[in-house]
Amino acid sequence: MKWFSKRYAYPLVALAILTSVGLQAAWLIQLFDAQRNQVKRDLEQAVNNAARMNDYLSVVQGHEKSENFRNFFLSPEWLQFKQAFTNMRKRHVGGRFSSDIKNDSTLIDIGLRIPNNHPKASRGRVVRSFDKGETIESVMAADHKDLLRMDSLVKVEFAKNDLNVEGYHLLYNYESGKPEAPGVWKKSLDADYHSQLYAYNINFFFHSYQFIVPSINNLVIYRMRYYLISSVLMLLLTGLAFIVLFRLMRSQRLYSQARIAFTGNMTHELKTPVSVIEAALDAVGRYKLVNDPAKLENYLDISRAELKRLNIMINKVLSLDQLDNGYVKLRTELYDVQQGLANVVASMRLRNQGGGAEIIYQPNEEPCFVDGDPVHLTNVFYNLIDNALKYSGSNALVTIACRQEKEMINISIEDNGPGIAGVYREKIFERFFRIPGAPDVHNVKGSGLGLHYVKQIVVLHGGKVSVQSEQGHGSKFMIELPAYNEI
Repeated sequence: MKWFSKRYAYPLVALAILTSVGLQAAWLIQLFDAQRNQVKRDLEQAVNNAARMNDYLSVVQGHEKSENFRNFFLSPEWLQFKQAFTNMRKRHVGGRFSSDIKNDSTLIDIGLRIPNNHPKASRGRVVRSFDKGETIESVMAADHKDLLRMDSLVKVEFAKNDLNVEGYHLLYNYESGKPEAPGVWKKSLDADYHSQLYAYNINFFFHSYQFIVPSINNLVIYRMRYYLISSVLMLLLTGLAFIVLFRLMRSQRLYSQARIAFTGNMTHELKTPVSVIEAALDAVGRYKLVNDPAKLENYLDISRAELKRLNIMINKVLSLDQLDNGYVKLRTELYDVQQGLANVVASMRLRNQGGGAEIIYQPNEEPCFVDGDPVHLTNVFYNLIDNALKYSGSNALVTIACRQEKEMINISIEDNGPGIAGVYREKIFERFFRIPGAPDVHNVKGSGLGLHYVKQIVVLHGGKVSVQSEQGHGSKFMIELPAYNEI
């Protein structure tokens, strides 16, 4: 399974993401095409409604009170009939329209003129019937007025149906079907939408009306906005889920590696005091040191010290589990930080007697008290100073300072060791973590628990711990603890 995950995990995830993206893209393309067709249908219906209303308004004069007249000219059946009548011009069929109000009804006269079998002899011109007193100029002016009204009605219908598009109209000669503006017509060939041809005035047939929309993509995308947002969110959530999964897998792998390293390091750490005690007891029996009280006491002191160290390591492991689970209860009291540091420094100097290490302690003239647990805080100082000595080598120089600034007690422990790379400055406080490529555990002993314990205890006391370090230039650990305030 380990081999499988390493070799195939990333390709499988990449394939899954690409498949998801491909399926979403295919679905969105299909949806886009469907929405384009729907938008075209909606546009056509809007132009259709505008043409029907314009027809009615062009002949309504004198029939305003007739409900039947209105219903007839606004009915889809009339529009279908009129559209068929308009389309007959392709067969050179002419026509005329007139209406006459009687006492109880309105007479509508629609005439068709069908050419004979010789189109060249008769081009099937439209018969236009003008009322008495009308001139071609007045009729053309009325036609222009109806055209403007048609444009206005189209805009009203578009607004009513939320069709936010920009477009323009084209006029065709009613008799020949040819565009009145060939240049504009050529430009319109690439447009996304062309309406059907509509005769916008049934009193006289000069032009056919067509509405053009150059592009409907923005409207289509606007209508698809929720689908697009949901697709993007789904892809983002899918990608985020895989990222979280990989991070969890990576963290689990690192944690597993850290536990393996911890087992090896801790085994070595535990074997050392056991071996020392075993050697001391063996020497007592082999050399009959019962008869030499001074040497016997010396070996017993060594054994006691190693047992104490062994006990500290075991308690550290147990306390970390309790800390992580929130089970540790601090036994706080008035604690003199400077005295605690002095005790640890004295112990470390005694342990390193005869070596090249130097510990410089710079206490403050003013006392530094906190409300803290003496045992845990002493262990914190012990861990940091012990690390500074171990990693700085035989010529270690450790400088310790303590001072009070406002409401905080600041403690700093600085060494001249190898330093810590920037990428590891936050990770060193994680459980089991040891810097990759650090000296072998037989040269520098450690379990990867000390700094994790330090951070947990400091945080429990309401403080914080940080580190300043550059590789090759030593490290400086800084602790801030709330100063004791007597209420």
